[in-house]
Amino acid sequence: MGSMAEKWEELSGKNNWEGLLNPLDVDLRKYIIQYGEKAEVTYDTFISDKASKYAGASRYSMENLFSNVGLDPSKYRVTKFFYATSSMPLPDAFITKSLSREAWSKESNFMGYVAVATDEGKVSLGRRDIVIAWRGTIQTLEWVNDLQFLLIPGPKVFGNGGLLPLFQPLVHHGFYNVYTSESARSKYNKTSSRDQVLEEVKRLVEEYKDEEVSITVTGHSLGASLATLNAVDIAFNKINKSSNGKEFPVTAFVFASPKVGDLNFVNTFHKLKHLHIMRIHNLLDIVPKYPPLGYFDVGQEIIIDTAKSPYFKLPGDILTWHNLECYLHGVAGTQGLGLLTGFKLEVDRDIALANKSSGALKDEYLVPANWWTAKNKGMVQQEDGKWILKDREEYDIIVAEV
Repeated sequence: MGSMAEKWEELSGKNNWEGLLNPLDVDLRKYIIQYGEKAEVTYDTFISDKASKYAGASRYSMENLFSNVGLDPSKYRVTKFFYATSSMPLPDAFITKSLSREAWSKESNFMGYVAVATDEGKVSLGRRDIVIAWRGTIQTLEWVNDLQFLLIPGPKVFGNGGLLPLFQPLVHHGFYNVYTSESARSKYNKTSSRDQVLEEVKRLVEEYKDEEVSITVTGHSLGASLATLNAVDIAFNKINKSSNGKEFPVTAFVFASPKVGDLNFVNTFHKLKHLHIMRIHNLLDIVPKYPPLGYFDVGQEIIIDTAKSPYFKLPGDILTWHNLECYLHGVAGTQGLGLLTGFKLEVDRDIALANKSSGALKDEYLVPANWWTAKNKGMVQQEDGKWILKDREEYDIIVAEV
């Protein structure tokens, strides 16, 4: 981490990653992976089994989140969980609802978390880093075809005036709705996920205003689109500016991201000098190609190719190409595109992680497919011999939300 701490500004895109992309710099590979792992946390802690009364919640508390998913808990501490709802009908892949009459919430889902570097983490990272991690959809990709890709104005982000309609940024209706919706029926979404996140970022920026601070947003799939929108929102509305006038840099590392907005959205992004976005795109993954018409990519793109990995079954499938852990494997080993380029792991990262929620690895590596699961799927035997579902760590969800 030493060299990464010394050149964190460069790795966060201060110079738009000039000189680091071809070939892909080893420190940049590690840097991207560490934020991809922060996005993976949102999947690892999410309760997706509808039989659970906590379906749609985080399995683990803020205090134990990183240690329970296998990450070093000494570098960052989670300061807030945030939740999302929707005011429009969305495919089931967006919002998971419990079948239980005692469901913790019928309207909201855990959507991610805000974390900040600890004092120890600050030393190894080179600054006080604020991380916002957005959850994507769980497993299914049907939403890619099910969701209507309408472009709409985003007044809660860009305001209502100041620009002629011809120059008004337009964004994806479904993504904007998830980002900005609130629900009077849900105690977790009296305010939107947007407002929950921005309030916490403002608080942390002010708390650490006299230090060197960065804001890093990350997400995968749907979460990548929300992370992109969130990063633009933070920079556009100067949430990254402290009361002493310093404007801290904002960087988004997004994986498998659908496109978010139109050409005016892209033009707005280019005017934000303290914002940098890197999109990581697996060559055969179809999701970054959506929506196909009227939408444009923002930021710097890195294309990886997991189909070249000698560790993976060939040719792979749509879920493998889209899987976040497979993406991180690709970041660790991709040597460029083209027939003459190969695949070599430049980062020492356990290949077993690729099978965490997929079956990508060849059988010879003896790693079970989809091995990440709660012990006995959360079923716990009681003293009387009966088994009941206890799949969530004991913590107060309401406290986590406040």
